[in-house]
Amino acid sequence: MKNNSLLQNNIKLINDATKKIKSFAFDLIDDGSFVETDVFTAGKSFLDCGEALGEGVVTGYATIGNRPVHFFAQNQEVMKGSFGEAHAKKILKVIRKAVQTGTPLISIIDSNGARVGEGVAMLEAYSEVINAINLARENITHICIIKGNCVGMMASIVAMADFVFMADSAIMSVASPQAVASKEKDYPKLNAILGYKAISQNSDVADFSFKTTKELAEKLNYILTICGGEVEECEDDANRETPALDKAYKVDVALKAICDNQKYIIANENYAKEVVTAYALINSISVGIIALDSSVNNGYISANGIAKADKFISKCDENGMPIISLVDCKGVNASLEDEVNGLAGKLASLMAKLASCSTPMISVITGKAIGLAYSVFASKGIGFDYTLASADSIISPVNTATGSSIEYAEQLKAGEDRAKLEARYAELEQNPFISAKDGYIDNIIELSTMRPYIASALMMLLGI
Repeated sequence: MKNNSLLQNNIKLINDATKKIKSFAFDLIDDGSFVETDVFTAGKSFLDCGEALGEGVVTGYATIGNRPVHFFAQNQEVMKGSFGEAHAKKILKVIRKAVQTGTPLISIIDSNGARVGEGVAMLEAYSEVINAINLARENITHICIIKGNCVGMMASIVAMADFVFMADSAIMSVASPQAVASKEKDYPKLNAILGYKAISQNSDVADFSFKTTKELAEKLNYILTICGGEVEECEDDANRETPALDKAYKVDVALKAICDNQKYIIANENYAKEVVTAYALINSISVGIIALDSSVNNGYISANGIAKADKFISKCDENGMPIISLVDCKGVNASLEDEVNGLAGKLASLMAKLASCSTPMISVITGKAIGLAYSVFASKGIGFDYTLASADSIISPVNTATGSSIEYAEQLKAGEDRAKLEARYAELEQNPFISAKDGYIDNIIELSTMRPYIASALMMLLGI
């Protein structure tokens, strides 16, 4: 009877301590699908603090939209969700189960950091989890949700995930947040300097934000669908046209035009905004879209934009998603800081990713494709399988002003009208029909017909 009473007391402690995190998780998963694992796990810290069992992390498996997933959720209600050796063992078991069964891994992060009292054992545990997460990337999709605090090496584990959702109220830092804040003037609020807004404007670690669990659930379900979930046959006409694009090209209009039901999800929307990266379905086929937006950064791509595109292409390739490139860019206008901070290396990495990409790649030149904008995001030479261009697009090694200055140097010196010479250069040298004649462009189209052309090309390239 005594043992039974102790067991019942422990069960009550566990249930009381995990109500909040389970409530959060239950809003994301299918009703009644959750099966918890390693409920009574306890490490050395339990003996010291006498808190509830479970090691500050809830693990198990469930379904989301009838798709099986494994997950672990750090629990702020138990030892502040802190990371220790036994905590790590629970996480390792669920990672290995996800890999064994080929199911996506969902990690929910809310921890104040490491249990430093566990010493080197805790450091070894961190390293073991990092190694397991890295190996798992080759086999399964890892989706990370930063619910609250993400502190210490857990921030690096998060950065290894395929997709990262971050609550608007969450914070993330490798160093102690308080230590970081203490170095700033007037000790600012942690969320102001380490929250989603700050993180998303300065890096591409956090892909998506969320304010409510309902918003998160909708986005999470969409991403799981994109990443290999069963997709119902598209009811949106694959031949749907968008006449508005022939009048004025805008990236958001183009995305709605080509995506099923005009639906897509933008990743890293606050970082390097001249490069828009989005996940979507086109004719029920999961794709990654890179749209170079000439309305931002004066039409040029930045060093950060190059790095953003690099990471996005890697994710698409790892998840078997074809890449759609919408090009309207004058190339790169690098600063001295960009050059000395490794612009050449960043560009080389991006080009290598594209050259070795194993998924089909389709490009549509919607406006300008000048210099490296063409070579990197549209060329046959780099690996694009199918390239389209609008009739009024501009394709050239240099911009019109520079090209005409070189081509018509004598005429300009003689006083001929610069505007007329630039117009002549654009017509004779930058015309997309010239590139098409040489076999570099597969077809010249009206932008209103992008969706039919892309949908058809995807089916052809995938052998559907």
